[in-house]
Amino acid sequence: MKSHGIFGRFLVPLFIALGTLAVSSLAYHCSTPMAPGTLRAFVKDVSGALMFVSIWFFALIGPPIAYFRGASFAERLTVAFANPLVWLVRMALSVSCQFSAVEMVYFFFLPWTFGVVAVTLFIFSVAELACRAVDRRRGIDVRVLHP
Repeated sequence: MKSHGIFGRFLVPLFIALGTLAVSSLAYHCSTPMAPGTLRAFVKDVSGALMFVSIWFFALIGPPIAYFRGASFAERLTVAFANPLVWLVRMALSVSCQFSAVEMVYFFFLPWTFGVVAVTLFIFSVAELACRAVDRRRGIDVRVLHP
């Protein structure tokens, strides 16, 4: 497996992840002032679905791109958690004026805030196993399962 430079192995997958979230979020939120109708519904549905996938399931897409470009484990983990962390920070900033510091701790244990981290970790693990299994089938000596 050929290793690219820092730009190719880490920054390109990271920009793909954050760019997908940014473009879909912008399209979703900028379609609000559009006149009700088919075009607005189509833009909201497509961009909303893309935003949902980029937040909850991008750990299945981004880390394999980084893996096969030669990224380290920490770089792949950063790519996997980029979108969920950006989304969590954005949500925390939008509700922080409503809650005290102690209540914000409880806010992060809500299913939709804590869940996105747990789901991303699970999906990242599945993607990592799949990438290592592909490398093993190619004949590259790599451990698929770590104790």
